[in-house]
This record gives sequence, structure tokens and C-alpha cells, in this order.
Amino acid sequence: MQTIYTWLMLDPWKAAAAQSDSVPALRQIDGRSFQVGLLLVLVAILNGVDLVYTLFAHRLGMLNEMNPLAATFLREGLEPSLVSFKLLMILAGGYLLWRSRRSLWSVAGCWILVLAYGGLSVTWYRWSQEVIRMYEYKLAIAG
Repeated sequence: MQTIYTWLMLDPWKAAAAQSDSVPALRQIDGRSFQVGLLLVLVAILNGVDLVYTLFAHRLGMLNEMNPLAATFLREGLEPSLVSFKLLMILAGGYLLWRSRRSLWSVAGCWILVLAYGGLSVTWYRWSQEVIRMYEYKLAIAG
């Protein structure tokens, strides 16, 4: 756990160097590239979580999509297009951040995305808990 914390917050190169004897490929990766790569993977995972919750809420009929393009896809029943759109956006944005990984701005941009998607994931989790409570209440009344 300490090594993960060192990679994310302090000095990812120091953490990678500590592991470089067991994994020779780590000697070729600089610290900022490793940090940006790890953050981009985290952004992609959180983006997937957002997509799953979006489709789930849409299927339940409880979604008020704020993104006008995504709302159009969902209103027209084009869920595969929404998935493709989200995939394209995360790949394009991730590619741009990866290409500029030597800049401090790319690290800051990755952290902003992680915080935004992390906050969105917490919001989705709270929403899902409310939906579960609502359906449990409906079942209790019906039963």
C-alpha cells in the first residue's frame, strides 16, 4: 500500500526504482510517464463506472442527462452510440494527455479528471442507494 501511495503522491520514480530489480522494464519508464499512465487508467475505470450507472438509470427511466449529445443518443434509443461516444472521448482525451505527459499541466489535468469522475462516482453511488431504498419500500408496501 505504501508503494501505491508513493507512486500517486510523492515520487513515482522512487517507487518504480525500488521495484526495478524485479521488473527490468520499469527502468525505462520515467516517473511522470508512469504517474500519468496510472492516472489515465484510473480515469478510464471511473469513466466506465459512469457509463454503467448512466445506462442503468436510463433503463430505470430515472435519468435526467445533462449532456445534450448524450441525452439525444438516449432519447433516440442509441445506447451503442453513447457507448462509442464515451469510448471515443476518453481515448481522444487520454491520448492528448499522454502525448503531453512531460508537462506538469498533464498531471494536473489527470488529477482534475480523477477528482471529477471520483465525485461523480460518489454521487452515482448515493443515487443507487436511494433507488434501492425506494424499491425496498415499494416491495414492503406491496407485500
